[in-house]
Amino acid sequence: MPLNVVIEICAGSVESAIAAKKGGAQRIELCSALSEGGITPSQAMIEYVKRNLKIETYVLVRPRTGDFSYSRAEFEVMKSDIFSAKAKGADGIVIGMLNTDGTIDTCRMK
Repeated sequence: MPLNVVIEICAGSVESAIAAKKGGAQRIELCSALSEGGITPSQAMIEYVKRNLKIETYVLVRPRTGDFSYSRAEFEVMKSDIFSAKAKGADGIVIGMLNTDGTIDTCRMK
């Protein structure tokens, strides 16, 4: 039985997304500031990648570096970022949210 392996590359810039596609990636996780752990890319970056690269693109939604426990205001921004990314053609969203004790914030992740 053949394995269906999908090669996904985390791309922190348009240039790295182009390189990922040229290198054979079938999907990218698009973000900015990858050296800082990654944050939400700009809407223009999402649009450019979707329009020009024609590659399955999952967008990281993370408003800042640091921990993954977000305030109410940050959570509202994240929800808007999700809708905006989908409107620009994102195939999926990558997100993580924790409670202050390090457990998964299941209420907000629904």
